[in-house]
Amino acid sequence: MTTARRRPRVGAQQRREDVLEAALAEFSHRGLHGGSTITIAREAGLSHPNLFRLFATKKELFLAVLARLWETVEREMLRREPVGGPNPTAAMEDAWGELMARREVMLMMLQGYAASHDADIRDLMHRETKRVFEHVEAIPGAGTDKAHDFVANGMYYMVAVAMDLPARAADDPWADRFLSSE
Repeated sequence: MTTARRRPRVGAQQRREDVLEAALAEFSHRGLHGGSTITIAREAGLSHPNLFRLFATKKELFLAVLARLWETVEREMLRREPVGGPNPTAAMEDAWGELMARREVMLMMLQGYAASHDADIRDLMHRETKRVFEHVEAIPGAGTDKAHDFVANGMYYMVAVAMDLPARAADDPWADRFLSSE
């Protein structure tokens, strides 16, 4: 007689974390409408019906992943201390560069903008993008022009990451030129 292997019991908070991690991987590559909740449930190690006990709808899960993404931006970028001198946003720019190394984070942010046809997603993306812009704008020595440049450059490099240009730059002179700044 074969004994069924039982997985160790996992608390609800850990299960939620596992689902959000699996959903980031799925939604960042396939978007809201293309992402599969069956795949997310399987990757998180729970049944499909149990996924919907944690998140009532696919959109609710997508919004939770976006909220987590913006919490990461807050924690890893916006909390950096501004520096004085000619580039008061240098520490935040470095933090953005570190976030860019996490391709799924960049792809998910793009998926959020792409899904902004939905009012709830659009409101979240608007609110959080505004928060970043106004945060930079309020840094002493930065102002509106610097905030514009910061967000525009962030979008520029986010698109570069979506095309996987950092991985191609060594072998593709155009990718290298695209990524270089003077």
